[in-house]
Amino acid sequence: MVKRWQRYGKLIVKVPWACGRKVHRIDLSINNLLVRWEKSLVHIKVELERKIWYVSAADVLVTTVDQVFYQKELPISANLIRGQPLAAEASSLYLMLQDRGVAPYLEQGIGLTFSGWEHQPKTGALPSSDHSVLILGRQVVAENRHLHTQTLCWSEISGETTSIEATLTGRAFFLTAEGIHFRGELKLQQGEARKTLPLSVLLPQKVPANAELEGEATLKSLKILGDDKALLIVQLDWRLMQEKPLPVLVAPPGEGEPFFLWRLLERKTRVWVGTTGVKLPEKAKFIEEVTVAEINSTVVHEHKGLLCRGYLVLDLFYINHEHLEKCYRWRLPWEEWVATPSQGELPSAAEEKREYKIGVTAAKVKQVRLLNGEELTLLLELEYVLTEGQREKVGLPVPAVGGKTTKIFAEKLMIEEPIEYYVEIPVAKPSDFVASDGLWWCQGTINGEAESGGVIMKSEPTIVWQYRNGEHQSKVVEVKPALAWWHSAPATLREHQVLVETEALRLQLQPTASDDYRIQLFITGWLTVTAGTRRQVTTVGSPPPLVAPVLAAPKRSVLKWEEKLPCAAQQIVSAHFFLGLFRQVKTADLFLLEGEVRGELTYRGKDGVLRYHALKKELWADLPPLYRKAPVLIPVLTGWNCDPIPEWQWERGGVWCEVTVDLLVFSTEINDLEGGE
Repeated sequence: MVKRWQRYGKLIVKVPWACGRKVHRIDLSINNLLVRWEKSLVHIKVELERKIWYVSAADVLVTTVDQVFYQKELPISANLIRGQPLAAEASSLYLMLQDRGVAPYLEQGIGLTFSGWEHQPKTGALPSSDHSVLILGRQVVAENRHLHTQTLCWSEISGETTSIEATLTGRAFFLTAEGIHFRGELKLQQGEARKTLPLSVLLPQKVPANAELEGEATLKSLKILGDDKALLIVQLDWRLMQEKPLPVLVAPPGEGEPFFLWRLLERKTRVWVGTTGVKLPEKAKFIEEVTVAEINSTVVHEHKGLLCRGYLVLDLFYINHEHLEKCYRWRLPWEEWVATPSQGELPSAAEEKREYKIGVTAAKVKQVRLLNGEELTLLLELEYVLTEGQREKVGLPVPAVGGKTTKIFAEKLMIEEPIEYYVEIPVAKPSDFVASDGLWWCQGTINGEAESGGVIMKSEPTIVWQYRNGEHQSKVVEVKPALAWWHSAPATLREHQVLVETEALRLQLQPTASDDYRIQLFITGWLTVTAGTRRQVTTVGSPPPLVAPVLAAPKRSVLKWEEKLPCAAQQIVSAHFFLGLFRQVKTADLFLLEGEVRGELTYRGKDGVLRYHALKKELWADLPPLYRKAPVLIPVLTGWNCDPIPEWQWERGGVWCEVTVDLLVFSTEINDLEGGE
């Protein structure tokens, strides 16, 4: 089992810059990456190319290109897989133009990210239990209570008059790059004087990806310090939650505290690819960038499967023929039919209880083509996760002392009891009525609202009454009553959640004394009341992959070739080989691994002069179909050899190279595959 390994680097680049030049944008690309593995270090050399777009003093868009070099030694641990290809990415951190003084210059801060794979350390023995379920739980990853104090200045404050009445309204918590931001309004009143003050508090906090924020703000006190001043104390309770697959230990049937959890049945990552044409509002010289501004997604459960749909909002940045940067926003709908994972395997009643969720994880613009200056063709790739689950009632035991636990947000069962309701609904007899053929009940909307001490239940069913007239024709009358009743439940509070399930046990038509009819309706059902709470649960290790990986046997490839040199080699002083980036190529019949082997040679020529030579060789490996299902494939350079070729009459200059590449296969945790922590 493996997980992602990442390290970071920074550098500052300063170049002379003429006054009057306005930087438009700077594109960064990595031209060359050299890797040298040592015992406890990895040496990395990076060659960066910067393409600087700027507007000159004559208002003309000009491009200039320069190169930047960076090298660093990174310490490595025993878990890092040695000999693997490392990836590097460059990003701009800041840009500053210094035009004061004799020599103005342009300064840019560049950040580098290096990534690879490392072995996942094995954990200790996990508690074995036959009573565990895999859930999609909202795990509490961080929570805290903060007391915010602030001195308020108000000229109307006087310690000799009545106390200040304070109310905190408009409370809202937001996640920002800096942390948690709370905003609200403080309304003050002292006698006839009133004042409204904005309240803003920033709590620095590292926010994990895809985190959800919940918070409560409470006004604790407002103390008058004297004329014109008062001390405000506000309590901020917040928590960050993250939805993750968790294997949770449950109690045997009939034991433990009852809770409702969302059992995770299946979770798959899918990719939607689409092509769209866009006509720009004007002709463009070139397209600068295409970014995704907004993503919307939803899933609808139909009889023939699942309809995953939504839309993307794209921002198209381009330069027109007047050398102006423009942005055109385009809305693109998308949809895809997916067969339900359990389609045809379950009865319809069980299938109705299944719930489906969809979440977009990535959206990329793979290809941009501009025709005639205004007709744009885009190839889009959308990656989303489709989750199937079911709400189930389980018993949770008391967490064992010293066990592996985590805190999740769960629904605790407060009340679960049967309900009964009897009502008589008057209906007018139709003028052509002769005889009744029957009544049918159609379940409509039903909901329950929790109140202190009970539940208000409302139902809007449809009752179909079929009868015959004097001409023996069948007719239908629809009765749509609005029913509401009170169910006493002393333990219920207003903040609780209510679930009501009902059915018509008896539906009967009775005549009345006024020659009309009434429908006798007897409703039975089940009432469930839950309370949201944070609960400590016992986990039984890391969640297993939802689809068991097929771990194929390691595959070895040996690449041999003759490398031409500009000068015949007498002696190889040093030879170093490493792997460049690899990619998988899948076709209908083949599964290939494509990449490159790179190296550096220092050799002594026939003339006794030391020379340096960089080499690069493409590598293709034909893989068995079994490798298609492997979650992670990692090529590793395990050995190499480099020898001078004897100088023959028909062969002058060259070395014989031979490298061995092993292909390793690993499984990985769900969090690693889906971009988690």
